[in-house]
Amino acid sequence: MSLKIKTAARLKALFAGVALSKKNIDLIGDQLGKAGLTDEATDEEIDTKLNERNALYSFEDQKKFDDYQVGKATKDAADKEAARLKALAEGKPAPEEVDPNETKTEKMLRLMMEKLEKQDAAIAAFGQEKVTNTRREQFIKSMAGTSTDYQAKELKKFDRITFKDDDDFTGFLEDTKEDHASSIQDDANSGLGSDRPASGGSGADTSKKGEASQAEMDAAFKNFKL
Repeated sequence: MSLKIKTAARLKALFAGVALSKKNIDLIGDQLGKAGLTDEATDEEIDTKLNERNALYSFEDQKKFDDYQVGKATKDAADKEAARLKALAEGKPAPEEVDPNETKTEKMLRLMMEKLEKQDAAIAAFGQEKVTNTRREQFIKSMAGTSTDYQAKELKKFDRITFKDDDDFTGFLEDTKEDHASSIQDDANSGLGSDRPASGGSGADTSKKGEASQAEMDAAFKNFKL
């Protein structure tokens, strides 16, 4: 029987309430091997070494630490998954997992690459924003002569549109020219009538003029004698 198997059996017999992980039991077996025990070691020899080890660092404390490590690993995995789902929901790339065994050089290179990637993303975002603002200005110019209300309504629509490229945007400008012209014509048509000054030369208030003339006529007829 191998030393590791014997170690597991003696741990169970001596410390029945302490259920260590297989990984740690194997490590303890390796430690006993380094201490001079072999596969031929007796139970008494193994027990002696285990009791010495327990006096230095109790197996109960090791079990608590094992439980802590398991809980931490579970929480870290849950946090990583939550971060990944959040990134996907926001349209961002999922966070990269960092190798816990990476060297200082590898860490330095990784941080440099992450910084460069962020800079590239910021430059791309700035360029896209500049393109969007330029296109918006061009669209506003194309609506010259239209009413403020019409422009506000069309800009709301425009801000929700995503153009594939410049050709797509140019096509959009061409397609909306007729709409702008129609709006200008509709405004012009609705302005005919009440908005135009009444005929009569000077544009004086004829109703008041009519009242004054009637008063003068009454006064004239009152003094008129047959």
